[in-house]
Amino acid sequence: MQPNGVYRKRIVLGLMLFVITAGVPQPSDARSLEEIRKSGEIRICIAPIYPSYAVAADPGCVEDCEFTGPVIREVNAFLKILGDDIRPKFMRIDWDEQFHNKAGVTVRTAEYTPEPLECGRCDFYPNHLTVNAWRLKKLDFAVLFSSRMMAIVNRASLSRFKTRRDLAGKHAVVEKDTSFHTWLQGQNKSAFADNPIVIELLKTHKAMEAVENGEADFTLIDTDISLWAVNHHLKQSTVAFPVGDTDQIGWAFRKADQDLKNAVDDFFRSQRKNPISELNTVWSEEFGVNLQQLKTLVHATE
Repeated sequence: MQPNGVYRKRIVLGLMLFVITAGVPQPSDARSLEEIRKSGEIRICIAPIYPSYAVAADPGCVEDCEFTGPVIREVNAFLKILGDDIRPKFMRIDWDEQFHNKAGVTVRTAEYTPEPLECGRCDFYPNHLTVNAWRLKKLDFAVLFSSRMMAIVNRASLSRFKTRRDLAGKHAVVEKDTSFHTWLQGQNKSAFADNPIVIELLKTHKAMEAVENGEADFTLIDTDISLWAVNHHLKQSTVAFPVGDTDQIGWAFRKADQDLKNAVDDFFRSQRKNPISELNTVWSEEFGVNLQQLKTLVHATE
């Protein structure tokens, strides 16, 4: 046991050190574009919820993973403008995890920077995220394209789905905290309050399978996913009709990362203008339309 005088001095010094360090702002691990350039590494978090976004070579991989798919091709096209001295590090993330706070939960009404961005694990999310009010409390966006939600139904029940009103009382399957989930909850509080939609939360690929197998009445997906799915995946299901307003969809960033967000904005603008740009080539090959044709298609259904 230490003498009382020495022991008291150590306690006092410890408390002084605590007060001093507690009063000094601690640096965030989140990184600006300048810091990314200095590090030689950019960390890209991928949510492979459906092959129209990305497919993991190893489904169990979390850190430094290999992916293929449209979103990866888009990202690689952007990385070319950053230069060969920046290595991409692709990380796997769950969809809802993109919006988690420090406690590991998504709080739609709260303003905060999602922890994967704040802690520096992710530099940005390129996962075709829809811009909506609750996400704008947490993130900034570089908009890539406009879209509308499409109701996907089994071909055998297509005759029962003519308009949005036909969704009332039906069994819907969507992924938690997607824009589709948000829209369905809003409809149940308003237009369908007397006959609410039954909402089941499943991973996106499982939701699509449920509709394909006749286990659910419908799911909602964005225009880009619907184009990819009709071209590559769906056998028993099809698009019934669009719902909701026109959405803006793109990549998401920390609000403080304006330099990185602006670089992506500039890239998107220049690529959209050129019908044979690398980004338009990706879209033509993966979705069957380039970005200008997509814009015409989306606004034609309004």
